[in-house]
Amino acid sequence: MGKFFKIMLIPILTALIAGSIHDVFAESLEHITDIFKAVPIKNSEYQFHLQVVLRDADGVLISVTESTNGYYIPHDVTDQVFDNDFGEKEIVIVNNIKYEKAQYTQQYSLDLPYKLMFFIPIEVDVFDGSKTVIVSAYIFQAFVPLVYLEGDYVINTQWTIHRELN
Repeated sequence: MGKFFKIMLIPILTALIAGSIHDVFAESLEHITDIFKAVPIKNSEYQFHLQVVLRDADGVLISVTESTNGYYIPHDVTDQVFDNDFGEKEIVIVNNIKYEKAQYTQQYSLDLPYKLMFFIPIEVDVFDGSKTVIVSAYIFQAFVPLVYLEGDYVINTQWTIHRELN
C-alpha cells in the first residue's frame, strides 16, 4: 500500500505544479487578452449576416440556418482584417446608412454532434514588454439555432459583413 501511495503521489504533485504554473502564466497574460474581449454587435459600426448550409457527403441539402446575432472585437485588428483579408468590398446603402460590404466563406467538417456558434478566428502577435505573445481571438462570433452534425456532413458558412462608413 505504501509503494502504491508513493507511485501515485508523483503524478499528482506534477499535475498540481504544472497547473499552478499555467494559472500564473494565464494571469500574466490577462491584460493582453482583455483588449480582445468581444462585445455585442448590436448597434455597433459592424453588422453581419451568417448563413450556414449543411450538406451530407453526397451534397444533399440537410439544412440552412441564418443569424445576425453575435459579437465582435472592437479593436483596430478587426478593421485591419476587414480591410486586408476579406477581399473586394462594395458600397451598399441599407436604411439610408452607407456601408462597406465584404463576404467571407468557409467550408469544413467537424467531429462534434452539434454546433451553436460560428466564428472567424485570427492569430495576433502582441508585444508585451520584451516578448511577443501570439493571441488567438474570434473577431466575429455568431450564435445560431442548434445545428446537429453527423460525421460526414460538410458545413459551408457565408458571412456578409457590413462596416458603417462615416
